[in-house]
Amino acid sequence: MEVILLENIKKLGKIGNKVKVANGYARNYLLKNNKALVASKENIQIFEKKKEELNKKNLEMKDAATKIQKQIDKFELKISRNSMEGGALYGSLTIKEIIQNLETHNFKNISPNMIELKEQIKKIGDYNVIINLHAEVQASIKVKVVSIEKVI
Repeated sequence: MEVILLENIKKLGKIGNKVKVANGYARNYLLKNNKALVASKENIQIFEKKKEELNKKNLEMKDAATKIQKQIDKFELKISRNSMEGGALYGSLTIKEIIQNLETHNFKNISPNMIELKEQIKKIGDYNVIINLHAEVQASIKVKVVSIEKVI
């Protein structure tokens, strides 16, 4: 299905681009969340009328994401977990747990689909976690996993 993007989407395109995507992706995500319009003559005209407004909204979202990025890039998240003697955790650290810990430090508007883990966190140590705040803005946070015995 061919759609017109109403916002910048990472790895897909920018506002106003006509892109071909799978029917399910278009119906279940892009159209449902008002991120795109079906590419028809009527919708192209509607998009042309809204284009300036959409670009302004996108710029505001990007500026807000940049401010959050500056705060997050300086931040180190320390998480205490039970571990075995070799440093292996009892279960891996999940994205949900990372978000809960970020919320306790006043980073409220971060959703699970924004977080990218390069590898599963299964051991004590330092990890870099990427947070996609906007299609054009990424923040990197250092997550330090420590054993509960070392904290006490």
